[in-house]
Amino acid sequence: MKLFAKISGRVVLGLLLLLTLSPFYLLVINAFKPQKEIIMNPFMFAAEWRFVNFEKALSQVARPMMNSFVVTFAVIILTIILSVLAAYAFVRFTFRGSRVLYYGIIAMLMIPGFVMLIPQFIQISELKLYNTYWGLILPPTAYSVAMGTFLTRGSMEGLPKSLFEAAEIEGAGDMAILMKVAAPLSKPIIATMTIMTGLSAWNNYLWPLVAATGEKTQQIAVALTKMVTSVNDGNGVLFSGYIIASLPLIILFCFASRSFVAGLTQGSVKG
Repeated sequence: MKLFAKISGRVVLGLLLLLTLSPFYLLVINAFKPQKEIIMNPFMFAAEWRFVNFEKALSQVARPMMNSFVVTFAVIILTIILSVLAAYAFVRFTFRGSRVLYYGIIAMLMIPGFVMLIPQFIQISELKLYNTYWGLILPPTAYSVAMGTFLTRGSMEGLPKSLFEAAEIEGAGDMAILMKVAAPLSKPIIATMTIMTGLSAWNNYLWPLVAATGEKTQQIAVALTKMVTSVNDGNGVLFSGYIIASLPLIILFCFASRSFVAGLTQGSVKG
């Protein structure tokens, strides 16, 4: 009975893995085909590998990818700095209204993003930030800081108080304690925050669609929906563009996957 359950579990897991990977398989093999071959033979490898599909796709997504690199990098850096500073303040200092302020920040996680579209659009318009990098950076950063503060505070609260006390005895100030004690010991949660923020900023479609027009600041998620292909190339070029756009995220996750899992555990479980 135990053997049957074990075999059945592995079969089910194998089927789930197959269902999960099959769309990626179809995406990759069809990225090298002309449109006619995609229609006639979508499940097999290409008869002739068309690397020109990637060249055509890259010519259309190169500029938007650079724009997304700038915005994503800025959102990640600002989110980490603000989240670490806020979390350290909530852990180390007790002041009137601190609990209310903290829960006010966390309450932002309960607000759907589309509800904030109109207020944020009005704000960046009045601040003359429409169709600028700062207009694309600041609102997503404000939303990401709420989750970053929540995770980082949970991590720092789990650190032994004796570490902070020992640093104070040695004469270290708050900034030194933050930089040399709290932040280094919170590296797993910072790595987790980096991946989560990077994924959100890179894949953000709705806000860049609202907050920018034209190619000057166009983001990759929007550019992928506007790719132009010939009848012969068809979806092959589109699939190539999707693969190119996903490579930075795949590389980021491959290098930081272990820290990502460790950070999620550290930020959600105390003790």
